[in-house]
Parts: sequence; structure tokens; C-alpha cells
Amino acid sequence: MKVQVDEELIRKLERLALISLNEEERKEFLKDLNKILEFFNKIDELNLEGVEPMFHPISSGKLRDDKVDPPLPRDDALLNARKKKDGYIIGPSTLGGST
Repeated sequence: MKVQVDEELIRKLERLALISLNEEERKEFLKDLNKILEFFNKIDELNLEGVEPMFHPISSGKLRDDKVDPPLPRDDALLNARKKKDGYIIGPSTLGGST
């Protein structure tokens, strides 16, 4: 099934994303989305019968072993922090307050 985006769908996406595009941006977005869908359409054309699905792009099957390392000492963790207070790193406020 060949999928393609039209201008009506772009306008619906604008409403869903709560954005407003001008005519030039809408045409560019339409062009970009259709390019992306072309790649998926090419994949759909492939004969993948008998091909096992992959759960990871690295097919070697050998990944490093998970191991627990001791935590970084607090003084080392704070060593390069710009701002610190009482053993904690001070970061920028995300809610508009002062730090």
C-alpha cells in the first residue's frame, strides 16, 4: 500500500501539534514527509519472507556483560560542578525560581 501525505493531512497535523505554518513551511513539510514515506514504501516492496525479525541492530549477539561498579565518590562527582551546595549540584531552575 503506497502512502502519501497531502495538504489536508498537514493541516490536521498542525492542529494536533498546536502549531501554525505559513504556506512555504507547509509545502516544505509536505515535501519532507513524502520523502520519508518514500523510504517506507521502498521497504514495503522488499520480499522479506523467511527473514527473521531483529530485536537489536547489532546481530553479533555478544554485548558486554552488565556489572555493577562502585559509585563515584561524592567529592569527585562535585569536582567540576559550577555551583554546589551541601554536597549537591545546583542546576538551573526549570520552574522560573532562583537557584
